[in-house]
Amino acid sequence: MTHYSLETEFGASDELFKAIITLNKKRVQELKEMGVTLTEKVRNVLENGAGRSVSVENPAYQFWFSLLREIKETPINDFAEFAALLRSEVGKPLHYSEALWVWGNKRAFEPHFFKITLENFNQKKMPKKIAMKRIINEGKLDCMPICEKHGWLKNPKTRDELIDYAAEQGKTEISAWLLDFKNRTADLALERERAEKKMQRELNADPNSITELRKIWKFEKREDDTIIILGYKGDRREITVPEKMGGCTVTALGEYAFSPYAKRIKAEQRALRKAITKIVLPDTIESIGEFAFYQCKSLTSINLPEKLTEISKGMLDITGLESIVIGGNVKKIGGVAFWGCRDLRYVKLCEGVAEIDVAAFYNCGNLETIELPRSIKKIDPQSTYDGSFYNCIRLTALVHKGSYAEKYCEENKIIYKYVEE
Repeated sequence: MTHYSLETEFGASDELFKAIITLNKKRVQELKEMGVTLTEKVRNVLENGAGRSVSVENPAYQFWFSLLREIKETPINDFAEFAALLRSEVGKPLHYSEALWVWGNKRAFEPHFFKITLENFNQKKMPKKIAMKRIINEGKLDCMPICEKHGWLKNPKTRDELIDYAAEQGKTEISAWLLDFKNRTADLALERERAEKKMQRELNADPNSITELRKIWKFEKREDDTIIILGYKGDRREITVPEKMGGCTVTALGEYAFSPYAKRIKAEQRALRKAITKIVLPDTIESIGEFAFYQCKSLTSINLPEKLTEISKGMLDITGLESIVIGGNVKKIGGVAFWGCRDLRYVKLCEGVAEIDVAAFYNCGNLETIELPRSIKKIDPQSTYDGSFYNCIRLTALVHKGSYAEKYCEENKIIYKYVEE
């Protein structure tokens, strides 16, 4: 076996652990006969991992990281032996870490290695569907019976999804195995009955019920009995945000509410959000959180509610908008609000808009026209690298004679024309 720096304050004093990791079976037996057990520190890391801290200064992290490197380089037969010995000493499945499969481990889904991992490591947090799709991609047919043995294919929805996925990837042998598994194990009559009942429930369900709404939206009720939408979970490309939920008015969208780069969303949700083309917002909306539509690259159509008073920071950053009219109730356009909107060609700011913040239209390289009203009193200067209109190389501003906007354009060398009164 190849050995790394396992001699941290965790492993250095644990003679039994060192005997196991070096497969010194004679010494393991001697120590066990003497009543020696793993130290509490080592046992805790083997059962629970290194905790949340990933600092190299954290001894538990150093120990766990080194152990994973050991696993990566260890011959499979040796890995099988010491994994079984460690599990036996801990008395519970070992802590699963995603690094077992993705951290440079090319043999992760070799059948024997995969089998050892499932037998000795805690499966609760294993991304089973993702793992099985990788097995399909790599054509590791011999891993599928291992998945079956450990109950990974019990869910009919998962099973059918994998059948479709294998067919899409052209993996005919695995597709055939999955179809055979379905024929061997499925109670097709019962599944059909359940599917029909589910369909009937969905047909009869009130689309405005809280239960149905929670399938599509992540939201919270606030102290003033209004609703803030925190995330979109649906699968539509054209979306109408409801005015009310459960009798309460929707008045706000949270940060990253529609963004494909929101935290803790699945890959499927990320892909669906990137495909959104149109969003209709109710006029009850009073505020929209920062980066709410960030990187919705297919989004070409959105309305701004009348009660909205600010375009928040990064709100429409890197979207597919081609034009937009910003009403006079909006007083401020926040920093990087339209950053990198390369399809944006026309913007109209209505009378009432007073401020354009830093880099608001930065890198909108195809922006041709922006109408700036008399009410504008502050625009972030172009003299800085992240000025409001930096790299808007095709831009002509429409301004009123004698206005702040005219003076701004002159000082910052932006081409302008007067608005026809």
